[in-house]
Amino acid sequence: MFADWVKLARLPNAVTAGLGVWLGHICLPVPLDFAAAALGSAAMAALAAAGNMQNDVLDVQVDRVNRPDRPLPAGRIAVRSAVRSAWALYFLAACLAFAIGPSAGLLTLAMAALLCLYNLKLKALPLWGNLAVALLCALAVYLPEAPLLPIHTGFPVLFALLATLAREVAKDAEDVPGDKAAGLSTLPIRFGFPAARATVGAACLSVILLLPVPWLWLGYRAGYPVVAALGPLPLLVWSLARLAKADTDWKAVQRTLKWAMLAGMAAIFAGVRSP
Repeated sequence: MFADWVKLARLPNAVTAGLGVWLGHICLPVPLDFAAAALGSAAMAALAAAGNMQNDVLDVQVDRVNRPDRPLPAGRIAVRSAVRSAWALYFLAACLAFAIGPSAGLLTLAMAALLCLYNLKLKALPLWGNLAVALLCALAVYLPEAPLLPIHTGFPVLFALLATLAREVAKDAEDVPGDKAAGLSTLPIRFGFPAARATVGAACLSVILLLPVPWLWLGYRAGYPVVAALGPLPLLVWSLARLAKADTDWKAVQRTLKWAMLAGMAAIFAGVRSP
């Protein structure tokens, strides 16, 4: 039963959202505020888990086609229990964020509203849903610098935005059978797989071109180019190579992009300046 709840919350994704807050904190030119980082990380993890649960509740019929082994379509967790847990986690995320301060709290409420809008409406629209998820991931990194302009978190925010956009479109391409049966109008359904390849490829190429920026112009330490060259760069290049094939393995591409995101975070961790 516990394993099913972990799967329902998509715990690895929730943890990644929490790590984004830590990433934003270490980019700031001040000593690390461990309390704020811990609270913010927990808030973003709770928010992501809440959104994942709500998404699965709304997608039960779609998942019967795309992912019949998921806890809800398989009947291992009751839909009512998932709904209650999702709203409890939304509330927890807001409480944790307001414990940091009003800016973090208000931003988290706005993110929760966007996440609900995505689950209820935007995910069925071509590209808009992908952009919403990408923005949410980017805002998790920006949270420590809010409400100021993202000067110190700018590159990580942009990296998160583009990498997440690429992965989300790839996921939509993977999920076409179930999404089409549910009447959704995602980008690959509305405009076809060539449009999905072009969008994912453009986002991947943009990230590749941006990779040298932190080392050449933002003062990142030597650890950054080493980890970037060994981690996200080859993964992104591999993804581009797979996209060039007519029979693109979308599942492999989206999983590779997930690892590229984590590798990119590791590169930033390795290269950001100590205060």
